[in-house]
Amino acid sequence: MLKQFAKVFLIFMGLTSLPSCGADAGFRAWQEEVRLSDGRVIVVTQTRRCESAYTGKEVAPCISRETWLTINLPEFSKQEIVWNEKLDPRVLNIHEGKLYVVGWPTTGREFDLYGKPQPPYIGYRWTGKVWERISLQEIPEAIYSTNMIIDLPPKEIKFLTLARKESFSMNGSPDYRKHHRRIDPTYKSNF
Repeated sequence: MLKQFAKVFLIFMGLTSLPSCGADAGFRAWQEEVRLSDGRVIVVTQTRRCESAYTGKEVAPCISRETWLTINLPEFSKQEIVWNEKLDPRVLNIHEGKLYVVGWPTTGREFDLYGKPQPPYIGYRWTGKVWERISLQEIPEAIYSTNMIIDLPPKEIKFLTLARKESFSMNGSPDYRKHHRRIDPTYKSNF
C-alpha cells in the first residue's frame, strides 16, 4: 500500500511540475551574422538547449544550458566546425591565423562546472581537429569585443542580421554593462 501511494505521489508531482517547464524550454536555433576582425561577415548557426528556471524574481522560460555553434571557415576545415559547451558564446573571431571562441557561464551552475574562473570568460582555440581550452592570457586582446548575441534573440527570429544584433533593443542596449560588451580582465563575477 505504501509503495502504491509513493508511486501515485511521484506521478502527481511530475505532472504538476510540467506547466512550470515553460513554453520555451527545449531547443532554440537560429543563424547569426558575425563580423570577424579581418572585416568578413560570416553566418554561423547557433543552437541552444534551454531550461526554465526560477530566477529569484520570476520563472525565466529559457535559460541557456548548452550551446552548439556551427561554423563554416574553409581555411580551418573543409567540414563544418562545431563548438559545443555549456556556455553562452560571446566572441567568435580570428587572430593571426587562429580561430577562437570565448564563452560566458549563464548561471552559477555553469560557473561552478567550469571551475569558478575569475573573470568568468572561458576561451577556446581551434587546433585543426578539436577545441582546446585556453587561459584568459592566451585570448588576444585584439578580439576582446563581443561579436555574438549577448542574450537569446526573440523566438520568431531565425536569421539575425548584424544591424538587428547591434540595434538598441539587442546588443546595443545600454542595459548591458561593459563586461558583457567586451572582455574585461579586471571583472570579478558574483555568481
